[in-house]
Amino acid sequence: HAVPTPLQKPALVTVLLVILSILLPPLAVFVDEPRCNDEFFINFLLSLVLWLPGVVHANWVIFCGGKGKLKVMDVLVLLCCFILPPLGILLKQRRCTVDAFAAIILCAFFWFPAVIFAIAVAFFGVTCAKAI
Repeated sequence: HAVPTPLQKPALVTVLLVILSILLPPLAVFVDEPRCNDEFFINFLLSLVLWLPGVVHANWVIFCGGKGKLKVMDVLVLLCCFILPPLGILLKQRRCTVDAFAAIILCAFFWFPAVIFAIAVAFFGVTCAKAI
């Protein structure tokens, strides 16, 4: 059956899955694809070895349904959104915008909201520019 893309899922569900993927990556994969398939076991093993690869893989499954549908640049952007959120935004938008500055400010005070903000900007088209 077809896996709905993040844009086909309700935004709140996707945001909750991203938060869950940061806290417990295998559980996020299971909630997104409610069966014990190869994606779940791969994520479980990645999460046992190191936490960050499990988080990146869980978001890959959430955003693209796994199975190689994600481009290499998207993987790099997603990884940067977790490690250094402003860099993830800069890589995706390919220019310095108010969103990158907002991510810098969020990183200075709160890393976790900066990660959520960077993912929202990079993959959902959320922007601060409309608010100004």
